[in-house]
Amino acid sequence: MDGARSPIQGIQGNGATLVPAPEGKRALGLRIPRGCLEPLLVLAVVLPAMRPAFAETPEESFREAENAFRFQDCPGAIARLRPLLYPEVTLTSLDLILKAREYLGACEFWTGNERAMEDEFMALLMLSPGHRLDAFYYPPTLIEKFEAIRRRLIDLHMIPSDAPEKPEPPPTPCERQEVQVTRRHWAPMLVPFGVGQFLNGQSTKGALFLTGEALTLGLNVGSYVAIESLRGSDGRFTAANARTARDLRISQYVGLGAFVALAVWGIVDAFHHFEPEESSVRMVPCPGPASPGSSLAPGISLCAKF
Repeated sequence: MDGARSPIQGIQGNGATLVPAPEGKRALGLRIPRGCLEPLLVLAVVLPAMRPAFAETPEESFREAENAFRFQDCPGAIARLRPLLYPEVTLTSLDLILKAREYLGACEFWTGNERAMEDEFMALLMLSPGHRLDAFYYPPTLIEKFEAIRRRLIDLHMIPSDAPEKPEPPPTPCERQEVQVTRRHWAPMLVPFGVGQFLNGQSTKGALFLTGEALTLGLNVGSYVAIESLRGSDGRFTAANARTARDLRISQYVGLGAFVALAVWGIVDAFHHFEPEESSVRMVPCPGPASPGSSLAPGISLCAKF
């Protein structure tokens, strides 16, 4: 067997060669070809750069810190809570901010850093002067230190002595619905030049009727003026102007007929889309003092305009 070839020696796959270890050792060494080294180096650089794209949200980080706190892993909880509060607060919920400062202050107490504990509890009480620690979860020593910090802030007139346990949310303004009903008269629908369309809120159609009626009426009036200008001092037409006057008379009648047709069409269309009442709903402040915690007073108000 001295000259026998090892069954492992010489096995190759995908460009890699397994090299047998020296005699007396069980480990096998893997020799990577030079062509496969560059992709591995690229992955080693790109993968750490892609980690921020999958970073946790502040709320998810807080949940991880809360789990570490409940399992009494204070160093792990501190490592997760501090980035949420320093150098700036990244949490958006006031309840989560209060809990984060409470957990961080308790962990600083249990790790022996009482100066950091005082800073966190002072910041907590400045946000919620009436905040209390639950005696079921915290030892009496920690609660005494927390209350001592509260009394110190009260003596310094930095927080009120009769503050509620949780800060009250700002009162929402009282509002009520007001239904405004506008009654319209039908008489303006009889006015030509698109007046009815404009009052019905059809501005484009009103502009078309206004333009068409103005042009046809202008043709009628212009033809009449031109005919009268062709008359002589005796009120008669000369032989040369008679044919022109006759053509202008046709234009006058055509303009008048077109104007009347457009005016009637516009009036009929205005009555077709006419609505005698229009209602709109809007929110208005309550007239009197609102009941605590109510943002919308019951009932509606009716306002009519003519």
